[in-house]
Amino acid sequence: MRIYDRQAADTRQRFIDSAFELFTWQGYRTTSMNEIAKHSGGSRANLYLHFRNKPDIVLARMRELEPSFAAPFEQLFNHPPADHAAARDWLNTMSTLWMDERVEFSTIEQAMGQDEEVATEWWAMVQRFANSIPVLSNDPDRRMHFITLWMGLDRTFQFIYGRGFNNNEEQVLNSLAHQWLSLFH
Repeated sequence: MRIYDRQAADTRQRFIDSAFELFTWQGYRTTSMNEIAKHSGGSRANLYLHFRNKPDIVLARMRELEPSFAAPFEQLFNHPPADHAAARDWLNTMSTLWMDERVEFSTIEQAMGQDEEVATEWWAMVQRFANSIPVLSNDPDRRMHFITLWMGLDRTFQFIYGRGFNNNEEQVLNSLAHQWLSLFH
């Protein structure tokens, strides 16, 4: 990669990282493009060379995270859970991912509520992944079962790990394990 290209990529990443810091501190809605430029140490003009608006920044982060979203689901379909304990093990992996990425996931959740473009891309990502799993792409009912389970898991984890409503975490994870097992049995 040429030095100019590397610098441009570094600048772009700095804008994304700065935006997500501000989204965490101030909220997605109240953070302005001006504040993102200032916080990153860059200029507003340079920010607009890379991103048209806040949804573009969130979409860029979503594309960065998409492989980490997909990996646990690929593992799930490569090694389907045989029993409740195996489903719980997989959910523990998912909860670790959620805890590690909760800032990003919470911001994406905020952005989906504000910007149709972000919600549309999230839905497209779920669809792309569901279509990439052969056993799902050939079975529309099972595919939709998977999609609704993913959507429910995402929303549940948003409350447990994103918002801290984790008083009944073990019961919730046990319930989720039963739900996910139904996809395979």
